[in-house]
Amino acid sequence: MKKILIAIVAIFAVSVCSVQAQNQGKYGHVNTNEILMAMPGVDSIQIKLTAFQTELQEMLKTMADEFQTKKDKFDREAGTMSSSVRQIREKELVDLQQRIQEFQYGAQDDMEEKQLELLKPFQDKITDAIKAVAKEQGFAYIFDTQILLFYDNGIDATPMVKAKLGIKK
Repeated sequence: MKKILIAIVAIFAVSVCSVQAQNQGKYGHVNTNEILMAMPGVDSIQIKLTAFQTELQEMLKTMADEFQTKKDKFDREAGTMSSSVRQIREKELVDLQQRIQEFQYGAQDDMEEKQLELLKPFQDKITDAIKAVAKEQGFAYIFDTQILLFYDNGIDATPMVKAKLGIKK
């Protein structure tokens, strides 16, 4: 989740910088993660992600149960099968096992996509608020403190962005 947040923050910082590069003025910085965590409704993201993860885990369990059932049946009947039937059933087991592995890999991607989908509306609001504050306050640049290695000067615009979003914390 941190990698995704950092990537999103970097994109927003670059977009804010490019929009505001035309203005001459002061430099500011914000902590978008602090703003994000203070936004109302953001806590529902984790609840939705957990529900989505549970759904994926249930699908995986169903597939694993099916595999185990077929494997147990194969093991019980292996001695009485002809070689052609044995080969077909072995192939079915191998195919099912491969589908399970593919599902596991895809589930991780699905979780990341779902997280981005749920975060996007919040990130868009933050970006709009940063742009509005930058324009109103005459900032040439607003950087995100999460991706800066060093900053000494500049104005912390985090409280202004929070106020623009109606966040009182």
